[in-house]
Amino acid sequence: MQASSGNKREEKIFIHKDKIKVGMQLGQSIKDSMGRVMIENGVFLDDYQIRYIKEKMYPGIYTYRDIDNSRIPIPEATKKIIRKNRKPDRAKIWLSTEVKRQLETRMEHIFGHTEDADFTSSSLDIFKELEAAIFKNDAVAIDVNLIKVSDEYTFKHSVDVAAIAMMIGREYGLSRDGIHQLGIAGLLHDVGKAKIPNEILNKPGKLTDEEFEIIKNHSLYGFEILKEKNCFSPLILDGVLHHHEKMNGTGYPDCLKDEQISLFSKILSVADIYDALVTKRPYKGPISGRQALEMVLALGEELDNKVIQSFVESVILYPVDSIVELSNGEMAKVVENNKRYPMRPKVVEIQTGKIYDLCNDHHYNNIVVL
Repeated sequence: MQASSGNKREEKIFIHKDKIKVGMQLGQSIKDSMGRVMIENGVFLDDYQIRYIKEKMYPGIYTYRDIDNSRIPIPEATKKIIRKNRKPDRAKIWLSTEVKRQLETRMEHIFGHTEDADFTSSSLDIFKELEAAIFKNDAVAIDVNLIKVSDEYTFKHSVDVAAIAMMIGREYGLSRDGIHQLGIAGLLHDVGKAKIPNEILNKPGKLTDEEFEIIKNHSLYGFEILKEKNCFSPLILDGVLHHHEKMNGTGYPDCLKDEQISLFSKILSVADIYDALVTKRPYKGPISGRQALEMVLALGEELDNKVIQSFVESVILYPVDSIVELSNGEMAKVVENNKRYPMRPKVVEIQTGKIYDLCNDHHYNNIVVL
């Protein structure tokens, strides 16, 4: 499940057996004494399934519900264990919904007016707002659960890629000026899509080979748009032009390999791929942050491994205080994250208070956060 770090999200809550009703969506798998799944996670319960749960003496179930996290019942003994083991997360990027909405609206405007005389000043003004929001709390990490699903992919994606790239650059060790320029490149990396027909950009189905060739031109178009302004550094221009290059030479537009690809392009490639995976698109739904991170890790032949590691170490998948489901069927609260292994936090099981250190205790190697 997706972890929840906000006050109100789609989350799981414990329901006593006497309060279970037909139509509730099961938030855990119900298993028998042999460990066999009898009722699948996500099922909408009927009378027969509710009777089975009660007859087997289950005290209750977890069910999906839009709730306030503070209302999830946690025994007092467990609360003491949580307080004793809780270690706050590193400072994270925080962009309010209103700030993101304003940034996305302004990005939409400049994408539609790339020929305007004030294109450069407008772009840099937008970036100043984003940069100020990112660095005002000395952020060193990004909570990927705050990357929202949006119906307007292109402009939201530009803001997200800029933010993710800047955190990767910071973890990688870039100077403040380097992070500044990298952020601008991230914000404008897809500006060339302004020259791609909307019917191709927003096509709900699979692109034809001809349509994909047209899409691939966007990086060159973006480079040309920015180069004509005579205001953007060679680092920014190269990042925009080559953010789809791959380490094994299978990328575009120039089929560059390994050290032929600039650091900016390598960082933007990771940020671009990750955000595309977790964001709603016209032709696909989003996948979870954990699944997307696993896919990025699997692209070791295409992406720079040092950049991947910097990305991993700047990501927070399960913020401290999140409620998560474990693969053993238990619900737990996150109390500590491991910077190098964001998929394996330390958690406290809600009902028993048992501590699972998924990263450092080898007894729990077979347990993962779902």
